[in-house]
Amino acid sequence: MTDFLQRFESHLRAALGDPRHAEREPAVLLEASNHLATAGSAKRMRPLLVNHFGAAVDLHPLYRLCIATAAELIHTASLLHDDVIDEGTERRGRPTANARWNNSVAVLSGDLVLCIALEQLYELPRTVTTTAIELVAEMTRSAMLEVQARRARRWDLDDWHAIARGKTGALLAWCGRAPALAKNESDLARSFADCGHHLGLAFQITDDLIDVMSTDTGKNRFADLRQANPSFLIAAARQRDDQLCRDIDAWWDGDGEADELHRLARAVASSEAPRVAVNAVDDHLAAALDALGEFANHPNGRQIVGWVEQLRSIAHGALTSALPKRSHA
Repeated sequence: MTDFLQRFESHLRAALGDPRHAEREPAVLLEASNHLATAGSAKRMRPLLVNHFGAAVDLHPLYRLCIATAAELIHTASLLHDDVIDEGTERRGRPTANARWNNSVAVLSGDLVLCIALEQLYELPRTVTTTAIELVAEMTRSAMLEVQARRARRWDLDDWHAIARGKTGALLAWCGRAPALAKNESDLARSFADCGHHLGLAFQITDDLIDVMSTDTGKNRFADLRQANPSFLIAAARQRDDQLCRDIDAWWDGDGEADELHRLARAVASSEAPRVAVNAVDDHLAAALDALGEFANHPNGRQIVGWVEQLRSIAHGALTSALPKRSHA
C-alpha cells in the first residue's frame, strides 16, 4: 500500500506538471490546483480503492495509476467548486483556493483539473472515459440538488439519498467500475460498482455522524447543522422528533437563539438518530461485501474488507463515545 501511494503521488504530480499545461499561462490555475490536490493531509481513499479493485482483476499497475489519478482529480475538482459554492475558507488544513486567490481562480482551476483527469484515460478503453464523463455529469447534478436543499432548508432523508448517491456514492462506484471496464470485465464492473456505491454511502453517513458526535474531527464541528448541509444524521433526527425539527427550522430561519447551536447538536446526538445512522452504515457495508462476492477472499479484496471493518469501527466508535455514561449508584 505504501509503495502504491508513493507511485501515485509521483504520478499525480506528473499529471499536474504535464508541459501541455505547466508551460502555459496563466500559471495561477495550476498553482491553485496543486495547492489542493497535493495537500499532505489528503486521505487518498479513492486511489487506494482503485488500486485494490484493479489488482483484483490483474489490471496493469500503470493503468491503475491512471484511473486512480483521474478519480482523485475528479474529486479535487468537485472540492474546488464546492468551496466556492459554500464560501469555504479552509480545506485539508490549508486556505481554500477561493480564499487564497478568488472565486474565479477556484472555479477555472476546477475546470482545468477535470480536463487533466480525463487526459489520464486516453490509453484505456473508451467505456472508461465515457463512464467518467457520465460520473462528472451526475456529480454536477447532485451538487445542484445539494445547493437547492441547503437554500430550502427543509430537506429530508430522501433528499439526502438523492444527493449522496450522485456524489460520494457515484464516485466510489466509478472507482470500482473503471478498473473492471479497463479489463473488459462488464459483469465484474457492475459488481464492483455496486460495492463502491455502498462503500460511498456508508462513508458519507459516517462522515455526517462524526460531524456531530466526535470532538476530534479536524474539521469545523457542527458544520452541517450550522450551514443547513444535508446530513443523514440530522435528517433522521428531524424525522423522528417533531419538536426538534421545529427548533432546528427556527434556528435555520434565524428565529432561534444565537447560542442554540450546541443545544441542538446535543439534542441530535442524544436522539435515536445516531443509532439509526450506525445501523444504516452496517447495512451498506454488508451490501458492499455481498457485492464484492468471491473477491472478498482475493488479497486485494481482503484490503477492501479491512477498509469495511475500519469504517464500521469508526461509526460504532462515534456512537459509543456519545452515549451517556450509566450511573453505578
